[in-house]
Amino acid sequence: MHACQQELNRKNYLLEVSSIVWRNEEMRIYSSFQALFSGILLSKFKYRDRASIMKDILETISSDPNGKTKTSIMRGANLNFGQANKYLDFLVVCDAIKASNPLRSQELARYRLTQKGLKFLRTTEMWNLLYAIRQKPI
Repeated sequence: MHACQQELNRKNYLLEVSSIVWRNEEMRIYSSFQALFSGILLSKFKYRDRASIMKDILETISSDPNGKTKTSIMRGANLNFGQANKYLDFLVVCDAIKASNPLRSQELARYRLTQKGLKFLRTTEMWNLLYAIRQKPI
């Protein structure tokens, strides 16, 4: 319980700091992602939380302008087949990524970032930067 409270306090601190840093458009982006990922961002896993897994998926997809196949996303984000399906389906529903030719063949489907996915990726990078700055000793 103590570790969960510390994690919640850390996230609340980051939210307060980020609200000072961001301007109007970024705040609208943040609030839309907060509504989408509110339950996901508070969960804690042993090695990676859900938000960092989604960030890894989006980084993997963004590295290729032609998009990535499910297999290359699995390798790049270090996921198994079940995890990849779950997270890719969730990101498609949230309109963070889109799949080209998903019905024709699963092997030919290539996933690409949408504007919403790109904004989420930038937002998580800013959170990581703010967290790293906060962790440095003064």
